[in-house]
Amino acid sequence: MIEYLKEILDSTEITVSTAVFRLFVSLLLGAVVGVERQLRRQDAGMRTFTLICMGSTAAMLISIWIPQTYPNFLNGDPGRIAAQVLTGIGFLGAGAIIRSQGSIHGLTTAACIWMMAVVGLATGAGMLRTALIATGLTLFVLASLDLLERRMFLNGVNKILTINCSTSAPDVNRIQKILEEKKIFIVSVSYEHDYEANLSVITYKVNVKSISLYNGLFSALRELGYVSKIQMFA
Repeated sequence: MIEYLKEILDSTEITVSTAVFRLFVSLLLGAVVGVERQLRRQDAGMRTFTLICMGSTAAMLISIWIPQTYPNFLNGDPGRIAAQVLTGIGFLGAGAIIRSQGSIHGLTTAACIWMMAVVGLATGAGMLRTALIATGLTLFVLASLDLLERRMFLNGVNKILTINCSTSAPDVNRIQKILEEKKIFIVSVSYEHDYEANLSVITYKVNVKSISLYNGLFSALRELGYVSKIQMFA
């Protein structure tokens, strides 16, 4: 049995046994990463990542099998079908990205989708050790580096802060200074000015450590005199 498994692992020829074995490995690798995403309440979960990894593996198997079975087949490039997988997977990745109120969500999931497609291709090509290492490193990045990011952002949570001003020329530097005084980290900012109506909207993506800062922040912004509305949401 061990010799049979070793033969399948070392085989460069696509047979029923090698195809089934590699598909099964890709099923497990995709499911592992999918579980991590599902535990974080992402829309793309275990089923999605399992199918992506298995589909990429199947595409790679077919890509190798065609020139192997039909040696006289013109333009039988083993990498042709596999190359299109990475192009096509971009549509799934784009579908996982959501842009709302100046904030972008789903980039990590989209990157995972692309990464698991590559893992699936490696599995289909018989690079099982590479696929295992890549999956392990992916889980490390998703789990361990997430903790590092939280420490860098002072264990806070990301919020969208929208400030409506009754002037088209608010003191942006003063507003930024207030945020810094309240220990609020600015991730990104966008501006919208309506000169005809003499109005403006400033949208910040911020990292806030404590909910107790909200009242003091709102009061400080109101003291500017031209702030008509403040919103903060996830």
